[in-house]
Amino acid sequence: MTIPTLADYMQFVEGRMEAACGEMDPDLATRLSAVYTSTAVSDTDLFNFIAYSQGCHALAEAFRERGDISNAGFFHAMGQDLLSKAANALADLMAIGIQQAGMVRH
Repeated sequence: MTIPTLADYMQFVEGRMEAACGEMDPDLATRLSAVYTSTAVSDTDLFNFIAYSQGCHALAEAFRERGDISNAGFFHAMGQDLLSKAANALADLMAIGIQQAGMVRH
């Protein structure tokens, strides 16, 4: 048994999201909702924002291939929003690091 890497986790989330094109598993919907509405800032949150963003984009592409433009647009926008959350989380983590290092900010 090997310990999954972050890349393995990202592929797992992307594959699971892409497979939800027919019908979304309630557990997946709950997890996506939890990540989407999260306001916490940790390295785990940052990675979840990125992984689920990639998953949303994969799901949007699957919907686009089926001709479901409405859902494709929805999940693309959700993926973009999660990328924005990732950028904000990264900025917050950097600010926390600067403060903990005792660096002077100008």
